[in-house]
Amino acid sequence: MEKIRLITILILAPAIIIVAGCRSNNKPAEKNLAPETETAKTATQEPEAGSKANGPFAVRSGIIEYRFYGDKTGKSTQYFDDHGTKSAVFTETTSDGETTESWTLTFGEEQYMWDPSDHGEGMKLKNPLMTMMVESAEKDMLSYLTKMYEQMGMAQSGTEVFQGKKCTVYKGEMGKVLIWEGIMMKSEMKVGTMVSGQEVTSIKTNVTVDGKYFRIPDNITFNEIPGF
Repeated sequence: MEKIRLITILILAPAIIIVAGCRSNNKPAEKNLAPETETAKTATQEPEAGSKANGPFAVRSGIIEYRFYGDKTGKSTQYFDDHGTKSAVFTETTSDGETTESWTLTFGEEQYMWDPSDHGEGMKLKNPLMTMMVESAEKDMLSYLTKMYEQMGMAQSGTEVFQGKKCTVYKGEMGKVLIWEGIMMKSEMKVGTMVSGQEVTSIKTNVTVDGKYFRIPDNITFNEIPGF
């Protein structure tokens, strides 16, 4: 895996972020997951309007499936709890005829990344972006996201309903992003004639998420790399 490609996934998937990959018919999301029977604690109701969260997402937990289109195709699944401060993303994409798989595990600002087909080594880094998102979530996540996308040349542009969710829209010359409760619902970016898109195909919130997805594999050696 290339460091730049993985970091790009980390930034877009959670803000989600996420994100990021879905299981194929042969269930690749189970690869390199250590056994775990503990299940994560979850809420049973949607958050009230204006409620505060101690994480990047307003909803406590969820399972989100994405599809990729454009310059690369594929699927992704993000499992999260504790309002997104704990997250696991499996991604499988194909670009230029080459298919790659990756896992990204997040605990606060600590992130672990590995290729499930490579049983030897992975990477570990501290991502200060997550800390900033958590701090902003306690105050005004929408304001934080607005500033972040403004730095990318995008401006808040009303709302749009996607997958039944009323999303905040950010637009600019480089593309368009839809955000719901801190979750990236759709992103379509353009670089010249190249289009890179990612969109939610299924979203379940405030559901029980199996704790095995948040387990660090003990058969992989994680090499620390500088933060950014």
